[in-house]
Amino acid sequence: MFKVKKALILTTAVLLVTLSFSACDRKGELNPNVGPTIRITSYEGVIDSTAVDTDNPALFQQKIYWEANDADGVVESYAYRVVDKDGNPYPNGTPGHNVVDEEGWIYHYNDGADQSIPLAETDQKSIWTNDVYTIINFPANIDGDSAVVVSRFDVKCKDNDGNMSIAVDQDGVTISPNSEYASKYFSAYSLAPGVNISSTKGNLDGAQIGRGIVFQFSILDSDPYVGAVPDYFKFRLEKRDLLGRVIPESEGGYPDEEYNTKDQPNVNRFLMTEFTEPSLLFNTYESGSPVDSTYIIVKSVDLAGIESEEEEVGFAVRDGFYPGTIIFNGSVDANKNAIYALGDNHYTTFIAEQIPTILPSTLTVEGTHFATPFWIDNNGDYSVIGSNNLSIYMKWGYKGQYESNNPNNKKIGTVVDELTNLEYFSEVRFYDLRLDGEAFVYAPLPAIDYNVVDEDTGKEWLRVPVSANIAEEVTLTGLDVGTHKFEVRAVDLQGVADKTPAEMIFNIVDPTPASEKSGILIIDDDADNSLPDDMMDAFYEEALSDYTGTIDYMDRNENESPNFKLHFSKACLPATELVKYKTIIYHTENKKDSGFWKEYDSMNLYLNSGGNVILSSNSNLANTIMLNSRKEGFNLITRYFGVNVDDEEATKTLPKTPQDPILEYKPLFHYAVKAANMTADINLKRDESILSFIDNHPITQIAVDAHGLISYFDEDLLLEGTEVIYRLGCKEPGDGMYEPSLDEINSYGNQPIGIRKLTDSNKCYLFSFPLSFMKADEAKIMFNQIISEIETTIEN
Repeated sequence: MFKVKKALILTTAVLLVTLSFSACDRKGELNPNVGPTIRITSYEGVIDSTAVDTDNPALFQQKIYWEANDADGVVESYAYRVVDKDGNPYPNGTPGHNVVDEEGWIYHYNDGADQSIPLAETDQKSIWTNDVYTIINFPANIDGDSAVVVSRFDVKCKDNDGNMSIAVDQDGVTISPNSEYASKYFSAYSLAPGVNISSTKGNLDGAQIGRGIVFQFSILDSDPYVGAVPDYFKFRLEKRDLLGRVIPESEGGYPDEEYNTKDQPNVNRFLMTEFTEPSLLFNTYESGSPVDSTYIIVKSVDLAGIESEEEEVGFAVRDGFYPGTIIFNGSVDANKNAIYALGDNHYTTFIAEQIPTILPSTLTVEGTHFATPFWIDNNGDYSVIGSNNLSIYMKWGYKGQYESNNPNNKKIGTVVDELTNLEYFSEVRFYDLRLDGEAFVYAPLPAIDYNVVDEDTGKEWLRVPVSANIAEEVTLTGLDVGTHKFEVRAVDLQGVADKTPAEMIFNIVDPTPASEKSGILIIDDDADNSLPDDMMDAFYEEALSDYTGTIDYMDRNENESPNFKLHFSKACLPATELVKYKTIIYHTENKKDSGFWKEYDSMNLYLNSGGNVILSSNSNLANTIMLNSRKEGFNLITRYFGVNVDDEEATKTLPKTPQDPILEYKPLFHYAVKAANMTADINLKRDESILSFIDNHPITQIAVDAHGLISYFDEDLLLEGTEVIYRLGCKEPGDGMYEPSLDEINSYGNQPIGIRKLTDSNKCYLFSFPLSFMKADEAKIMFNQIISEIETTIEN
């Protein structure tokens, strides 16, 4: 038993010794871990401080590379620093690497750190980085003056076991004495920079400005390769009287202090307002002129730490400036308008060539509907027909923002005082918004954080930063029928708001369904070469004398209509006024022109709402209305009256009379012959008063009892559902110059000159002869029958 125990003890001892030697295989005392080696691979710089050549310095900015190797592990990270030639760290680092520890090692953000927190303030930083090169701006100044300065760059690394590096030379030989970091000395120089002083809004020299401004500084530097890049700028402020004496702080001047742009998001700029440090002081004015001035004195500091000579700019800080605000509704000028609306009852199906922007649109079964400007109603107010999906696209800005204050022109961004139109070198920081007497509501800008109350008026506004999505435009939706007011005021860098906010008052009118429409509207689209107003009025007064409903009148006058200017020289008639009438009688009997085709938008919206139209024309139907509708792609006549505007043969005029210098067309029309279910013919009125206006040549026309200024329809080309209700009636044939021949009677007699198209939605009547030239008592029979047809059909 004793012998067994001795053998067991011996075996155990041998095993322990064996394990002990095995454990020392790589990292024990017999095979210690070897730290990584590091060397600087850049060509510039020298390892030996005694070899520095100050007579041939290098450019202060250098890109430095290094290389590290680890024979028995992995290089994990690097650290580097810049110190002076004696090894003393620069307390504030160097430009671009300003945050250092007490030994000068440069700090970096840790991976995943929140870099919105300044490096100097965050705990998420370390001197260790994965960088294998860096750009260093070596000091090249003594007390801010250009000088050749010798500095040393050190770099070290560590491996995955935490072992520090060993510096080696280019051949991999350990540098003596041993050091954990590789070093190179650099002799650096830089040329002295210059400085330029301005503002984000231009040159300030001699200008009058407000208390809110963004100074803009730029460095003038001719260092090769680096370019004109500043480290920061230094500045101070002075107030001087007319003799150039500096006014001390005790007398209302500025404190004798120097400021800099080091901590600014952009070192080239410095925002100064009433609430910043420093802030501008108002200068003193007498009789409208300043008796003292403000000066800003500036130095630039380049990346080598060299300061420029001082430069200064003088200006006057004036009280009372404030911005002007503009809602871009064009002041009834389409070329200045940027406000549109779009909904089921307010749209256009075409885009005017003059529109410089892409308009909001929606796709419908009828095609694309585009947003279009507001209407100006009979009271001069902006108006639009309401709908559940109505969207109003508002846009605004500040006075001086665009050339000629036109949003469709080039943006110039000049803020001018609303009262004097003087530029005061400020910027707009906010817009305050109100809608219908309350602060505008916009969920991403909650009221608790963004609403402000005006101390003078007590009004509450939503204050919108210029960086917000709705800073200068918003889409209004969900508005009820009624009057609305949108208010905007610009707020500048002074924190001063426009004292006279811009406002736009507009009406959303009820769309008035067909069953609720009432009354007749007579639209006069006749100017020269047509009947005088008194004769025209007399005709309709008699012809409609049996009608018991309301009859209103409206002139289509392009020279006076604000809609004509706002709707690109097209529509004059506000659809918001038309929509309430059950029937519109539109007479366009001017032989030279007709505006009916231009009223495409207004008439299309009216008819789309269930309206009914009686259109009285003449030869201008073929020569103007159809021709221009075809050119513009307006399908109103096609869709509602049953005549294809794309077919040039669909409407025609009577034959011309080239042998006659007076009459343009052969006077073949004598009377309108009833057709379909119409109950009476309608004859031309042949007294002297009417004949003198037929062709604008009274002497000849007195003897003529027929009329040539009409159009007629090709019956074979009328669209389905269109019915002829009157035909051309000629007088008996004769041999006179103005008498019809038998061939002419056969060719033109009985041609359609009056048609109708009745649908469940609309009742439209088109006469290609001038109704007002007819006998009123006979036309009265026709009007009674048509109005009864409209009223009865709608009620059923």
